[in-house]
Amino acid sequence: MNTTTAATTHSLREQYRDNQANQARLRLLHDVGRVLAEGEESAISAVLAYALEFSAFEACAVLVEDAGALRIHASKGPVLPHGTRFPAQGVLSAMLKPDARVMIRQKSISRLLLPAGDVAGLELLFPLMKQTRPQGILVLVNRKQLAEPSPADMLTLGTLANILALALHAPSDVRPQQMNDSVKQISALLTAREREVLSLLPHGLTNADIGDRLGIARGTVKIHVERIIQKLRLQDRTQVAALAVELGLGTSGTSGSAATRKS
Repeated sequence: MNTTTAATTHSLREQYRDNQANQARLRLLHDVGRVLAEGEESAISAVLAYALEFSAFEACAVLVEDAGALRIHASKGPVLPHGTRFPAQGVLSAMLKPDARVMIRQKSISRLLLPAGDVAGLELLFPLMKQTRPQGILVLVNRKQLAEPSPADMLTLGTLANILALALHAPSDVRPQQMNDSVKQISALLTAREREVLSLLPHGLTNADIGDRLGIARGTVKIHVERIIQKLRLQDRTQVAALAVELGLGTSGTSGSAATRKS
């Protein structure tokens, strides 16, 4: 194969790849527009599924402002589930300002990944704006390091964020008092030991690890976890860990005296 033929073949391959990429971008926006137009309750969750299918990321979420905090409106992948609420701090707080711009973060601790405190290889944050008013944040995150999306793919994801901003309802300025009361009631339902176990679950610890920290048997930890799930009417350990984050637990270890108390 001579030089001219090789160059022509390379050019055709590049053109083919570009055409395929453009078709994927158009297909994403078409599918997103269709599912939102249908108006189903789970439409935004479906949009996130399309976003993951389009990109190489393993998880994504839409966060909305909720009385000075952030609440997960929808999520896909190994991140905090729908409804989880946590303080709007640091980078996430900055993304809720009128002048917020797209942010690319590498090898940084993600507030969304489970277990809590996991390092994200790559995290993209898109502000969701409607008439210069922040509506929330679109976050795409991956544990492993990824190459940053191409400018065209970033533009496509930014367009997706603009569509989502239009689809979101404006958040309430005041958090309902019932939600504040329910948080207190949840804490009141648990024993002191169960609250200690609950506070350790976001760290991704096994029952044996939790037992070592609290000075109790692994089987006893299992019983505590099962009772927590039952009392709070949750489905599994992951939902319990997410709730612990919402309650502000799990950000620090238990006190040294906890390990000396008996179950």
